[in-house]
Amino acid sequence: MTTVPDFTRPEVLTALAGEWIVPVQGNAVISWDYDTRNERMVRLYGQGKQRQWNMSDELDWDHEVDPDNPLGLPDDFISIAHSDLWQRLPESERAVVRRHSCGWLYSQFLHAEQAALVGVGKILVAVDELDSKLYAATQIVDEARHVEGFNRFLHTKIGLRYGLSPSISAMFEHAMAEPRWDFAVLAAHILIENMGLATFGQHRERLMDPLARSFSAYVARDEARHVAFGRLLLRDYYTQLSEPEIREREDFVVEGCWALRDRYVDDDIWNVLGYGEEAVKAARRSPAKREFRRLVFMRIVPGLKEIGMFGPRVQEGLKRMGVLGFQDVDEVALRELDDKAAVEALTRNDLAARRRDIAQHVALGKAAEDGSAEGGPGAGKAPADAPAAP
Repeated sequence: MTTVPDFTRPEVLTALAGEWIVPVQGNAVISWDYDTRNERMVRLYGQGKQRQWNMSDELDWDHEVDPDNPLGLPDDFISIAHSDLWQRLPESERAVVRRHSCGWLYSQFLHAEQAALVGVGKILVAVDELDSKLYAATQIVDEARHVEGFNRFLHTKIGLRYGLSPSISAMFEHAMAEPRWDFAVLAAHILIENMGLATFGQHRERLMDPLARSFSAYVARDEARHVAFGRLLLRDYYTQLSEPEIREREDFVVEGCWALRDRYVDDDIWNVLGYGEEAVKAARRSPAKREFRRLVFMRIVPGLKEIGMFGPRVQEGLKRMGVLGFQDVDEVALRELDDKAAVEALTRNDLAARRRDIAQHVALGKAAEDGSAEGGPGAGKAPADAPAAP
């Protein structure tokens, strides 16, 4: 195998991540109607306000991760696991692969969240309903927090970054350059956010590192609101479009689904590590890839059906991809399971936070007792600014 670069050097991190410049087009719409209300959007806006969270307070960033597997990624998530190549690798090289898999995965989400941040800003500017603008403002805060979190993980826990997958990059570039705001919703909320919801729901349950698991639980709860927002925006809007206008959206959706199914691949890892074509081929036919497709399209396909983007052209494309059967998924039941799992995961996180608080208080009390026992200066005395005892 080739010698890998020193990923602690800033210039190496920057070279891997790259830079992306794309023109953003569209019109700004300001509505002076403050009285007409969309009650479904008002409720979602209320959730967006109530469920804000501070990443620095809610997560234990002092936690020491395993440097060889910073997310506690199960080997089943590694795209070349169980291949002949994986079986030949010594454990020291498997550790390198695990770390790079963590870095590639979180890099994809870091870049996608930043693209979503820009995309939601475009949606906020362009939609004509005030309630939608208000909710979009809460999502911008969500996306900013996600960018902060993924970048912090990559910088302080993983130590390397990769560039955005070309397939996802092309999708966002198309949506940003498109003056019609709903293309940004299709890209961000119907395709990418559903991918995030599926992935982080799984990570919330299966990552072995407690910090990554807690972070996934919070992000998955945010993503569920974002997906709901996209569907609320589009399912009424698309009833107003002409057949040629719908056809343009169908072409965009089908191309985006093909990108997620076949072209969202981690070839960069194997090129950086020098593993070559054997690794690329093994990754593309891996069980992990098949499971990823199942989880993602189990959410995307019912979403397309709900917003009315499910004509013969879309159905034919999904059939060719082998995912049309997911139209029969009971998504109401799936959302209920999501909500239940999120509450349970966040409750576990709250319990862990309370245990840390208790441990800190015990430590402070022990330190005070030790100070008093030693009889040192100020031992047993109240601070100078403490109120007098009654």
